[in-house]
Formats: sequence, C-alpha cells, structure tokens
Amino acid sequence: MKTLVSIPHHEYPVQVRDAVEAKLQDLLKYYERIVSLRAVLERQGETHRVELVATLGHHATLVVEAREALLDGALETALERMKAVLKRHKTRLEDKHRRARGTR
Repeated sequence: MKTLVSIPHHEYPVQVRDAVEAKLQDLLKYYERIVSLRAVLERQGETHRVELVATLGHHATLVVEAREALLDGALETALERMKAVLKRHKTRLEDKHRRARGTR
C-alpha cells in the first residue's frame, strides 16, 4: 500500500508526518485491498482539518474529513470514520458476492 501525507504550508513537524503514516498502515487490518492512502493535514484558523482519501481495488475511492480544535482529535476522528467506511464497504462487497453465488 502506498501512503502519502500532505501538509500544505509546512504547518506541522516531520514527526507528525511519521506518526500519521504509521496510523495509516493500521487501516490495512480493516480492508486488505487498499491501493493507496492519502492524508491531508491543514490548520484553518483555530481548527485542524484532516482529510483521508483511500483508493481501493476496482476503482473505488473513499473520502472522510474531520475538523477539531486539536490535531490529535481530528486525526483520531478521521481514522475512526475511515475504519467505519472501510468495514461497511467490505461488508457490502461480501454480501454482494454471497447473493451472486446463491442465485446460481
């Protein structure tokens, strides 16, 4: 899986980039067919914005966003949302395959 952490305007230290990349790797537990993950970290006034974009096999793209007062809070919220979206996507695919096999 390819990961990219984008920090416009260099608002955060390098250690933040490394920590975010490590957390993105943990998302593979929820869906193994992730092709790439991109995280965009931005500070907008008093709030921090984290956007996660997951590109999956079969040309599916999943996007979540979180805004919080603290960067850690925004990151954790975005990761939890992405976990939920990945689980839902995997369940839908499994159900679709089950239904397709049952009709033959």
